Amino acid sequence: MNNYQKISCEDHSIYELVIMRGYSMQVEIDGKVIRIKPTDISTKNGAEFLTFIDEDSKIQEIRADLISMQK
Repeated sequence: MNNYQKISCEDHSIYELVIMRGYSMQVEIDGKVIRIKPTDISTKNGAEFLTFIDEDSKIQEIRADLISMQK
């Protein structure tokens, strides 16, 4: 996977907790801050991917290292 950077264990744990509790969270993707509702985190081809519902209620999937959590 090109330029993939493994996410920290802490970030992975936060995603899992947010998913289990059904929470939404604020993140930055491509320089834009948005609110998402994560629904799954999975590994494919050696990279972690986050599936989420965006602000327009659309289901999306993105490589987890391309997201910056707004803590």
